[in-house]
Amino acid sequence: MMRPRAWRLGIVGATGLFAPTYLHAAMDLDELELRAIAARREGPLAAVASEYNDPATHTNWQELVERDDIDVVAIVTSNATHHDIAIAALAAGKHVICEKPLANTAEQAFEMTEAASVSGKGHVVGHYMRFAEPILAVRRLIEAGDIGEVQAVFGRIWQPRAMHEPLQWWMTESECPTGSVGLLGVHLLDLARYLSGSEYATVMAHLPTVVGERPDLGDISRADANRWSEENPQGPPDGTPVGKVTASDFGTVHGEMKSGVIFTFTAGQTTFTRPGPTPDVQVHGSKGSAFVSYGAASGGLGSVALVRGTGKDIVDIPVADHESARTQNALMFRNYVLPGLQAHAAGDTHDVAGFNDGLAVARVVDAARKSHELRSWVDVV
Repeated sequence: MMRPRAWRLGIVGATGLFAPTYLHAAMDLDELELRAIAARREGPLAAVASEYNDPATHTNWQELVERDDIDVVAIVTSNATHHDIAIAALAAGKHVICEKPLANTAEQAFEMTEAASVSGKGHVVGHYMRFAEPILAVRRLIEAGDIGEVQAVFGRIWQPRAMHEPLQWWMTESECPTGSVGLLGVHLLDLARYLSGSEYATVMAHLPTVVGERPDLGDISRADANRWSEENPQGPPDGTPVGKVTASDFGTVHGEMKSGVIFTFTAGQTTFTRPGPTPDVQVHGSKGSAFVSYGAASGGLGSVALVRGTGKDIVDIPVADHESARTQNALMFRNYVLPGLQAHAAGDTHDVAGFNDGLAVARVVDAARKSHELRSWVDVV
């Protein structure tokens, strides 16, 4: 596939929480050139543009995807918008990188995957935990046979949230029907498939809403919501409007892969933890177990312990360190994301998740939601 020296990038949702992942990569890599950004709010959009070499700005994402000087569109918007933006970008002849989850439903994810296949363009979904250094270390253990045949994958991921953090899109059923499992748990669900090399078979899930009401400050940005929470550490002042949380903010999913590998994952956004997501992963095999922890002892880098025998044989597995999270992000794009984008455009397989992988995760999330409603096991179809 022929391409320019640099991928010319446009970012939709450039003022959002995960936008720096793409903005920093564009600044740090010769392989990327930031041409345009889009977001709804003019003020924050202008501020981002001034910080990142003044790319063209749009408050209408349709204008960005139609630009002739863009090769790749990165979608970093709320979940409910992924489908329409991706379909339009592919139709406009653009490669697409879409943040996870790929879509709110398997039906939408299927349409996106079909559109990507027909377009012949590259497609990547942001299941980037595959390339966290501790997970790369675990993958090497599996490939070397040190764990043996994978039998089970367990994990939990928590996103710290003040109990009085104001309502935002991800707390509403209309914008985020998949709840915490769709926002955070998809990382772990993807890992079960990636590390086991098998497809999902059946699941049982419990997806409650733990914090049912939150302050309602209207259409507020994530940054403003965090700032308001910090300014009111004891809770909302008297008279603050209150709104109902309609999306699940906690979830546990049990399941089995077609190979017989079992998994249990918990994802939540209702706990007080240290800053940043707190993923912990266990991979158990016929010869040993790998434990991934992001506890304070690892300095946030993450640690991996290989345990064999009766538990007395414990080996600390080296985890690559980097100068900064930003350096690691740049290397991830250079070594994985951009080659994966090119591979998927050529119809080749790659460790980087494509839309087909996002579709597989969407199907298991759909099954989990159905399981919660029925309070029973549900096959993944």
